[in-house]
Amino acid sequence: MLIILIVMSCALLFPGLSIRSLWGSEGRWAVVAREMIQSGNYFLPTINGEVYFDKPLFSYWAIIPFALKGGVTEAAARMPGVLAGIMTVVLVFVMGRALFGSVAGFLAGMTLLTSFMFAFWARTASGEILNLLGIWCMLWIFLSGGYDGRRGHLVILYCVGALVAFCKGPVAPAVAFAVMIVIGACNVFAGLRRNGFTAGTIRRGLLAEFRWILSRQGIAGACAGAALFAIILFLPVMATGSWDSVMLMWRENVLRFVRPFDHIEPPYVYVKHTLVFFLPWTLLLVAAIWQMHGEGYDARYRWIIISAATIFLFFTVSGSRRSYYILPLVPALALITGRALAQWFDSSGSIRRKAMKAAAVITSIVPVAGGAAMIYACLRGGTPWHVSQLIVGPVAFAGGIAAAIWLWKGKARRGMGLLLALVWCVEIWTFTAGMAIAEQKRTLRPFCVAVAGELKGVDDSNIAFFRVSNSSLVFYLNRPGHLRNLDSFDDVRAFLRDHRKGFIITDGIFLEELRKGLLPGRITILRIEDREREREGDKENNLVLLTSQDGNI
Repeated sequence: MLIILIVMSCALLFPGLSIRSLWGSEGRWAVVAREMIQSGNYFLPTINGEVYFDKPLFSYWAIIPFALKGGVTEAAARMPGVLAGIMTVVLVFVMGRALFGSVAGFLAGMTLLTSFMFAFWARTASGEILNLLGIWCMLWIFLSGGYDGRRGHLVILYCVGALVAFCKGPVAPAVAFAVMIVIGACNVFAGLRRNGFTAGTIRRGLLAEFRWILSRQGIAGACAGAALFAIILFLPVMATGSWDSVMLMWRENVLRFVRPFDHIEPPYVYVKHTLVFFLPWTLLLVAAIWQMHGEGYDARYRWIIISAATIFLFFTVSGSRRSYYILPLVPALALITGRALAQWFDSSGSIRRKAMKAAAVITSIVPVAGGAAMIYACLRGGTPWHVSQLIVGPVAFAGGIAAAIWLWKGKARRGMGLLLALVWCVEIWTFTAGMAIAEQKRTLRPFCVAVAGELKGVDDSNIAFFRVSNSSLVFYLNRPGHLRNLDSFDDVRAFLRDHRKGFIITDGIFLEELRKGLLPGRITILRIEDREREREGDKENNLVLLTSQDGNI
């Protein structure tokens, strides 16, 4: 089962990593890694030559081994996330097998792998999946020996916590330790209810449940982890002489948690994000939660339920909220769902089992709808499509109907097996041929290729950005040096006076202001990222390459 899961993970996550151009914050990771290699300074992250300590160093360093030969590409920047995603799927299988058996572990791994948002983020250049993997590595080490107070496990537990703190920040070990504390507190409370609330039972309960911190082994492990954390924290300070990395750790992970300065959303928003991030298996999760008080609700199942609830509450309590912050919850949801599916396979007839059956039948609509959409896109015309849709579309449509029929007739194993396989196939198509179709509508990479040709042979001192902070733009321009950033119209005037053949790259929303602020007729537009959007009046995030006619501004 494990080999099958690894092969399916590789088949889903590896193909076509460079098809989609960089989007959102991906450019940061790509540019920082490239400039580290170019400068040889791996302790000072920069974007376009400017210091950028927004994230810890490990997620940048993880890209470098994949870029040493061929340079930093989209695939190289995304490779750490892919490998972390595969390792997370394997880890969920191992945990599921240890807690609930091999079938439950395999189903948990498959539902995690084919959860669209997990696969999407695993194929994205960021620190999110590395962060997720670190949290669940800590929980597995705790479950497999740290809880019992084994010294080796505890040293590894705290050292892993120290290391993962530098993938995205100390939020990862904070989440893992929060889960351990809540599980221990719940077990102490359960013991007190059984044995009575006395000083002796409280003391024995605390010593039993918190051996990972109250024992000599726990203290030794904590000291080892703290020492490792301090060494890594102050390495950039010693290498660069700057305290920016330490201040980053404080600002991004402590201040943002208690006094958020951005990403502020209402507390209930994670209910919506949780449901979205586990698609297309959300209905199965709801059915699994519905039946969780039935047969088999034991200490192992309680462990994963408490883990899921703690992770959810941890991010809900935080003042800074973004949709993908909830990603560490997804493996717990997969374990809950995998266990419920395995139980469903082994029994039938009860109301709770019927809930799983109904959820599975409704979920089978996903490949049917996806297949129908592919067929419709081919027949309709006027929209980009790929010849593979003529194969994948009908197969998904017919396969989804077959899965629904089998599930309705009570053939749960056969129906769910087909449904999982269909979703897996559709997602492979989505991340390869589907992304190639979508990429035809994206304009940044073609714009940068055209601009690079326009500026071939132009010295970097004659090129500047005006109020543009797009790291993907910096990546795709791939200039040998660093370009100036202009903030005001006075800066623009001075730049164009000093550089008679100067070039400026800016956003379309500033174009009219530049024309008014400078002499009319003195600015020439050489390239527009998307002329169709420009004709429609949509100027925001539509890049423009400008030059002055004679430098007389």
